[in-house]
Amino acid sequence: MKIFLITLLSISLFATATLTKIRTFTQSDGSTFKGRLQGDASLHWIEAEDGSILLFNKKTANFEYAEVKESDILLSGEVYKGSSLRSLHVKHNSINRDTLIKLWEKRHQ
Repeated sequence: MKIFLITLLSISLFATATLTKIRTFTQSDGSTFKGRLQGDASLHWIEAEDGSILLFNKKTANFEYAEVKESDILLSGEVYKGSSLRSLHVKHNSINRDTLIKLWEKRHQ
């Protein structure tokens, strides 16, 4: 039983450390940006280095700005262009970490 608990704890710690690591993500046009995977199996997103909250669109193979609608995080349809163009995307500033944490907590009640 002790070995099982130690193994389970080790796996949990390793998984948590992996999520906080900065990674390089690639858009379909070959451009790249750095960010971190956040969340868990029930709610997950990418937080870019400039603080943008992103989701991956499987159909277009691009990372897009996320938006919250009806207590869910959804694709906005607007491809993330990187921090140099952040000022052009003011409408997506309303989604932030606090909003996502509240959504995450709601799903885990």
